[in-house]
Amino acid sequence: MAQDSAVGKVPSNLTNVKETIESILVAFILAFVFRAFVVEAFVIPTGSMGPTLMGAHVRITCPDCGYPFQWNYSSRNSRGEDVDIPSNANMKGTLLTCPNCGYRISLHDSQPVYFGDRILVLKYRYLFERPDPWDVVVFKSPYESMRDPDDPKYDVNYIKRLIGRPEESIMILDGDIYVGADGTKPEDFKIRRKSDRAQAALWRDVYDNDYLSHGLSRELTAVPWQEPWYVEKNSGWTGPNGAGESSRVFTFDNQQGDGMIQFDSSVNHTGFDGLTDWLAYDQMSATNHVTDLKLSLLYRKLKGDGPLKLQITKRDDCFTAEIAGDKLRLWRHRIVRQDPLELGAALWPSPLEVTVPSLTSTQSPPLIEFANVDYRVSVRVNGNEVLATDDTQYSPNTAALYNEAIRSMAELGHRAEVPKAQIRIIASQQSCSIEHLKLAKDVFYLNDHTHQDASGASSHEMYYGSPENIMRLGPDEYFVLGDNSQVSLDARYWGAPVDLPNEGDYHVLPGRVPGRFMLGKAFFVYWPAGYRAGSTSFGVEPDFGDMRLIH
Repeated sequence: MAQDSAVGKVPSNLTNVKETIESILVAFILAFVFRAFVVEAFVIPTGSMGPTLMGAHVRITCPDCGYPFQWNYSSRNSRGEDVDIPSNANMKGTLLTCPNCGYRISLHDSQPVYFGDRILVLKYRYLFERPDPWDVVVFKSPYESMRDPDDPKYDVNYIKRLIGRPEESIMILDGDIYVGADGTKPEDFKIRRKSDRAQAALWRDVYDNDYLSHGLSRELTAVPWQEPWYVEKNSGWTGPNGAGESSRVFTFDNQQGDGMIQFDSSVNHTGFDGLTDWLAYDQMSATNHVTDLKLSLLYRKLKGDGPLKLQITKRDDCFTAEIAGDKLRLWRHRIVRQDPLELGAALWPSPLEVTVPSLTSTQSPPLIEFANVDYRVSVRVNGNEVLATDDTQYSPNTAALYNEAIRSMAELGHRAEVPKAQIRIIASQQSCSIEHLKLAKDVFYLNDHTHQDASGASSHEMYYGSPENIMRLGPDEYFVLGDNSQVSLDARYWGAPVDLPNEGDYHVLPGRVPGRFMLGKAFFVYWPAGYRAGSTSFGVEPDFGDMRLIH
């Protein structure tokens, strides 16, 4: 029987080569189309978004406590967003401070400089849907009109966090973001709370008790190391003993009474307080007290029926998360006296309460996270939020905060000092242990006019978004800030408008990003900052374990 010879026909070598070339060309075309219209790769050149996204930096491990941190090299050697990055830098005599234990580190002659994170950006997403507040966005920089007012090309890409959207009014107040509609009075603005994912990216460590000092000589620090969690004597508490498995564990054993440990942010650090907006990434002076905090720990109860209380204060309020059996209660008290802390009557008729069976689990100690951030107090157990306040229970007095800011700027020339937060742990009538004790602080957005340009000159006359100069956005205009508020050259300082005379006299006031300049949303770090071998311009040694989604 005859067979169809066309089915089994074997192509010639010439046909194979032709099809291979065609496949390669199609692949290239698809890659270019994909890059042009869907996803494009960008590199982070500077530290304006650090340490969320890192520009060129030096990696440090504290020789005393072992805590790893990064230092923003690009801020030393940049002008605006341009940066010249060597593969190695001579830093003989440079002194850095460990943010965890305060140890003063003297760098050696040469340090490797790691290149910035490489990220993927979802392009043109915003043609189909509006950006969400707290998105990390890439856009054409309006700042270029300040660099070259006569011929701005707007061809430099910036990356920042989106804070304000079209026809909103934005005010940076007491380190937080407030928003109102067009025409809203400042005292009627509402706080813009961060999304859970954005907030998780913006916590900065204050102290992690898993990294204990090894007792190295502190000649450069001038003060000996102290455990910052002050243990009340003869109260039943025992602090870390510095040796063996229990070296990082606090224990309590007092079946008849109670006892307290309290965090002291003033010890170990020279020249700054741990509860200010100081960042290890910048190593710059800071004076603003940060009162948005998160306390986390593993709580293992051994015996007894008494409660464990976690306390965090903010201005005139003290919040207490009380754990008793499988009950979790949240109290709010007015502070009568700051030091020593004295509490008045409870401000709620009764505490907020919830039953959490996992608190009494005998399998493993629960992870407790207690936070007060953006005027919302929450408690998480093993990663799940089980209790939180709403606006009827706790919200900012915007009018009072606004009037305080205006008055202090007029009278003092800077933000009024607020009471430093107090963090305490109180145990009663039980035996228990606390492990993996950690304290973190929220990002603090500056509005105190302390920005310095590349020459070191200070300026505040073009500071947008402050209470004295509220940012009021028009249609198709956006307001953006860097996560590293101390050094970010963001919309607060853009003093020139955007003019496009070839596009119908298109004009946008200073401090805004035109909608047509928005390129897309940054969503993934695909090549975490790597070390550059020799004179190569690309980080050839990525940290694959740090690949991550961007929030």
